[in-house]
Amino acid sequence: MKRLKITIQIGSPILQPKYPINLDGLLYWAFKANSDLDDNAILAKIDTVLDKDPASGIYKASSLRFIRSKDYPVEAIEWAMATRTHWEDWHFPKAEKKATIITKSGGFRKRVTTHKGIKAGFIEFNAVGDAKKIEYLLNSLGFIGLNNSQGFGEIQDIQISEIENDYSFFDENNELARNLPVNMVEKKGYLNVKNSVKPPYQTSERIDSFIPNFRLKTI
Repeated sequence: MKRLKITIQIGSPILQPKYPINLDGLLYWAFKANSDLDDNAILAKIDTVLDKDPASGIYKASSLRFIRSKDYPVEAIEWAMATRTHWEDWHFPKAEKKATIITKSGGFRKRVTTHKGIKAGFIEFNAVGDAKKIEYLLNSLGFIGLNNSQGFGEIQDIQISEIENDYSFFDENNELARNLPVNMVEKKGYLNVKNSVKPPYQTSERIDSFIPNFRLKTI
């Protein structure tokens, strides 16, 4: 398996979950969404795609990093999507001074869903693994992040290149690149949580771990 940099062009804003998005978690969901394999069988498949740290058994796969450039800024955005389109019978209160619809409560919230996301042209992962299998699985997944059915986090293009060093656990500046057990992280200053460090992240054992700060690379 090779040391890899995986650059993905994103066509729509990404809705992030509570904790960082890890590449091994995405590959798990690619198998889950496109097969009837159980978790043990999926993990056996991932073993053929990603290398593992022998001591911890954690896959050598980083969390998502946003790429910022002059042409492609990274922006935090918020927007509303209608969940009900019949507005002619609107009878809920409006703010008195400007006659604007109150969005924080009441009828508006029943008809409109507000989303907070991150708009970026490109994102990046690092891994030690099989480039062709990783590309195939990401393409089969199609999207990254939450609310994929509404078109968020669309994958438009994937470029994978071999690199000299392994940055799956710690990046070029020795900053934490994915969630790891506290005993694997010398530098402090990261958020300490009880969290999973292996897929499936929803159900696997939760341990004391550090998660990386917001990951952003400027080029």
